[in-house]
Amino acid sequence: MAKPSFGKKETPLDYGALVKNLRDKGPEKLYLLWGEEDYLLADFVSRLRAACVGAEGDEFNAKRIDSPAPAANDIAEALDAMPFFGDRTFVELRGFDVNKCRDERTTALFADIPDWCTVVITLPTGMEPDGRLSFIKQLKSAGKAVNFTAQTGTPLNNWIARRFEANGKRIDRDAVDRLVFLSGDLMNRLIPEIAKICGYVPGDRVTAQDVEKLAHHIPEADAFQMTEEIARRNYDGAAAKLAELLAGDAEPIEIMGVIGWQVRQLYAAKIAEKSGRGVPFLMEILGTSSEYRARKIAETAAKFSLPALTNGVRLCAECAMKPRESGAITDAEAVKEFLIRFAMESRRA
Repeated sequence: MAKPSFGKKETPLDYGALVKNLRDKGPEKLYLLWGEEDYLLADFVSRLRAACVGAEGDEFNAKRIDSPAPAANDIAEALDAMPFFGDRTFVELRGFDVNKCRDERTTALFADIPDWCTVVITLPTGMEPDGRLSFIKQLKSAGKAVNFTAQTGTPLNNWIARRFEANGKRIDRDAVDRLVFLSGDLMNRLIPEIAKICGYVPGDRVTAQDVEKLAHHIPEADAFQMTEEIARRNYDGAAAKLAELLAGDAEPIEIMGVIGWQVRQLYAAKIAEKSGRGVPFLMEILGTSSEYRARKIAETAAKFSLPALTNGVRLCAECAMKPRESGAITDAEAVKEFLIRFAMESRRA
């Protein structure tokens, strides 16, 4: 399950600009790559390889080492290899845990990369470089560091539309928004959903109703729909959504975290409503570039009273701590208790 962030304002990567820079200026000597958008990361590595050794690939001039702790001798051998009937060599260090690298011989190798060589370091999934470490500072100063963030707004929407078009389908604009809301904004997660929808929808048009019926719901979407059902006083529907969450792969403590994140967003939206601030302000404080998401949260928050959401934030903290404080109930029981108490207090407030 993706770790929710609240109010995190990380500028999305301009992937088009990154590709244009590579096309216009050619490959640099060193790249440090990481991030949750692994589809674009893999695509960029492929482009780098093609720029160095050709689109068909060149096994003589392309080296790849898969290891969290590659040996200094292996790296040195790859860096020292002169291009064979080519202009450059391409060295990929995949899954290199740069945060744990303490070997002085290894770190020294990146201070003197040959002019004919391009080195690409890709970090293990879920890892970010620790900018406080001297080795990370060395890598960033010697080359290009790129965080492959999830795409948002127009770039992502256009990419989704093109994927549907490639499958002979035309997707409505509101259906694109709904797909991202339900299935998330990571491309490798969206690709199978797009293929599934295209396979099941007859004709050439995909609507929001098609997406609602066919798309996989990430836990964040189910948690939001659970709060929507509580706002509508449909407590059976809310219980059904919670059952879906608990039946999934995520641990109950993770589910409680997602629900708590959702309730805090509703609370923030209610405060924004009370202060007379609109959707752009809500997008800013939620750290989202999706107007659709902000509008959906504002619409649901409007159905709750401020005391109900204040109590909801408090209940999230209480129920999350109960299994650790007393040991008398399980995490799953704590999640269920939250639903019951939040529904009851929302009804009274």
